Amino acid sequence: MKKEPLLQIFERLSDYCQEYKVLSEGELSVRIRECLQALSDAERAELEKKIGGNVKALIFKSVTSTEKISVFSPDMHTKINYQGEVFYCLPTHGYLAEDLEAAFLRWAKLRSPLSALKDVLTDFLERCKYEVKDETSVCENEHCELIAVKKNKTTHRDLHLFIFSSIKFVSLFIEEHHAALEKTETEEKVIVVPTEKTPAPFISFVREHEAGGVMIWVADVEKRAVNPFIGTPKDAEVEKNFANPEQARRAVNVWMRKMHFFDL
Repeated sequence: MKKEPLLQIFERLSDYCQEYKVLSEGELSVRIRECLQALSDAERAELEKKIGGNVKALIFKSVTSTEKISVFSPDMHTKINYQGEVFYCLPTHGYLAEDLEAAFLRWAKLRSPLSALKDVLTDFLERCKYEVKDETSVCENEHCELIAVKKNKTTHRDLHLFIFSSIKFVSLFIEEHHAALEKTETEEKVIVVPTEKTPAPFISFVREHEAGGVMIWVADVEKRAVNPFIGTPKDAEVEKNFANPEQARRAVNVWMRKMHFFDL
């Protein structure tokens, strides 16, 4: 006999929570939505009749608070803020730093898919009169790469761009692929990452790493905009097409001064 819809959902969520121990607010919302979508139309109607109101919101509240709508509801009411995001943890879990970091990176991939970042970046490069020649690697896992070329009678510029779902992925990549990022006379290297809710991930990156000759750009998928974070492009056309380069660089200078103050 098939289990009632609410029990199906809570069993799936319980398995997921037990597997990962720590979930971001966004990831948990995505998983609840997927559980609801897995139900048949009849099962969803039965569930709405049983608990009423906004089903997704009520299930989320049941998981993340002490107000349970079922004894089978998983309990993730322990709330933690990390790198500008909200996370929920099992009450009995030790909230290890690596679990929070892993949860942040899982959410980054869901929140900022490489395909969306690539689309914004390609549009930006075309406005700067570059041609995206080819992809040097498939967009999967943690990064993808693009080669962009501007060539006419007086100009020949090459950009090698590395796209990541979060600046948190960049640190390990720099350590493992240092040679790929070395500056050359013929090609500028650019790392592209999405915006974050707070400057915290960017400040952590600057504290721990030197970008060398590599530029870092920040893409806002919602606004379809690109701005500089580290480095200045040689091509004035790129600078002209940044959404608000002066404001972005002022923000970075403010962060750097604050970092210096707290490091004293």
